[in-house]
This record gives sequence, C-alpha cells and structure tokens, in this order.
Amino acid sequence: MKKFFALFFILFFSFICLSCKPEDDDNETTYTVWTDVDSYSNFESTFNTTLTDGMYLRLEFTSSQWSQISSKMTSSANDEYKHNWTKSQIKDWLLGRGFGDYESTKESAWLTTISHGFIASRTNNTVYYIIK
Repeated sequence: MKKFFALFFILFFSFICLSCKPEDDDNETTYTVWTDVDSYSNFESTFNTTLTDGMYLRLEFTSSQWSQISSKMTSSANDEYKHNWTKSQIKDWLLGRGFGDYESTKESAWLTTISHGFIASRTNNTVYYIIK
C-alpha cells in the first residue's frame, strides 16, 4: 500500500510540475521594427555621410520625419522586413550584427524608449539597419 501511495504521490507531483507554466513572455511589450541590409556605397550616397567599418550610428526621428518615412515603411511591400519584437529580440539582433553585450543592451534600451528612430551599423561593405 505504501508503494501505491508513493507512486501516486510521484505521479501527482509530476503532473502538477508539468502543468505549471513558467512565466510567459506573452505580456512582454513588443515593438514594430523593420530590418534591412544594404551596401556601404548605397549608404554613403543615400545619407551623404560616412560610417567607419565596425561602427554604428543612431538617429531619433522627429514626428514630421517619421510621417515622411512611415508611409514607405508601412506599405505591404515592406512586410518581409517588418517584425514585432521584444526588447530582448532587438538586443539579440544587435548582438548578431557585431554589437557587444554592453552596446546591444544600451541601444536596445534606447530604441525601445523613443517613439521612432534607427540604428545603422557597418561591417566591411555591409550596412545593417533597424528602424522603429
């Protein structure tokens, strides 16, 4: 009889543990961002500025700047570049583009606290963009 209760207790405890959901990230805020990749020569001609290899720049958009940009960003043609990401997913994207842990933490925090802006980073002849 003791074995039956022990087995029952183990099964009951296992069932309880398996049915408990870990804290879920469904409540974590998501941000609409667009990501893209371009050549450095296109970056130079588009923005009429330079960006040193291994460096990045960030820019916060004014409301009027975002109004001009948003119509192009929100078209269905750009859906493949559009993501609904959490702050940690933005940080992971930055880490994957050569940002260090400190910089990716700092810049993902910045990007998620402003209304609209972008970060461009250069690696060799490639420029990566994330726009919010």
